[in-house]
Amino acid sequence: MKKVILSISAMLFVGFAAVAQNTSNVGQIGNGNNGIVGQNGTLNSSKITQVSPGGAAPASDGNKSEVYQGIQPGLYAAVSNKAEVDQNGKKNVAFVSQSNKNNQAYQTQKGNENDATIWQDQIAGPASALNGGDKAWQTQTGNKNKATVDQGTTGNEYPAPGGVFTASQLTALGSVSIPFAPNGGNEATQTQTGDYNLAYASQGGTGNKSWQTQTSPAGTTDPAKNISRHFQYGDGNESKTVQNGIRNIENTLQIGNLNTSDVKQTNAAGAGNQQVGFSFGNSNHITVTQTGL
Repeated sequence: MKKVILSISAMLFVGFAAVAQNTSNVGQIGNGNNGIVGQNGTLNSSKITQVSPGGAAPASDGNKSEVYQGIQPGLYAAVSNKAEVDQNGKKNVAFVSQSNKNNQAYQTQKGNENDATIWQDQIAGPASALNGGDKAWQTQTGNKNKATVDQGTTGNEYPAPGGVFTASQLTALGSVSIPFAPNGGNEATQTQTGDYNLAYASQGGTGNKSWQTQTSPAGTTDPAKNISRHFQYGDGNESKTVQNGIRNIENTLQIGNLNTSDVKQTNAAGAGNQQVGFSFGNSNHITVTQTGL
């Protein structure tokens, strides 16, 4: 039965759409599947659901989903599109690429060692094409998962998602180009429940918002060590982090003016959480609340 499922859905490709207002729904059951959707234009909708078989599932499910609205980052416009990805299993990969403005992306993963990425890029063009307004939601339940959101302009992924923001990096900030309006107005929401997870959000422009919530399951005795990272450059950006658990790490780097960072860490076992935040510019505010119950 497993061979039949794999042979039917091992590779599913939905061709690139040439007109607007298309709808794509992809469903795959099994392991090692790959679902790819490409759409160009406006008001398109895509949904991919990948589920590993129940029961005696193997250690690695390894499904992969890719959604391109605008075909490739920085090449074609994609306006007011919506992408949804739902994966259930282990070691799955989800990638969404949307270019230009007012797009929405949702990624949900249940299981361990999953990787989710949303890339909402604003391509070069007239001011009317660079208003931003993209929204990204990522929800992961399990352990050792990674969630990454990149919004704003091409190349705003500095520093690397896995890197730690340290004081030594402040010396290099003078060479970082700060984008201003009309870029910005993006929102990123990342929610993770489990241990040893990483959430990273990178935003460029003005008026962006980034929210991250990480919760370690109640009653765990192992150090959670969830990691939350925000990187924002521009003016008037906002980041918020809520971490519940043991030995979590929060790291924020903001470049520009009038930015705000709010961090709340609660540890039911007492001390052990860490927070390191840096701001480079004027009239920035960082608020940190650490509570050991």
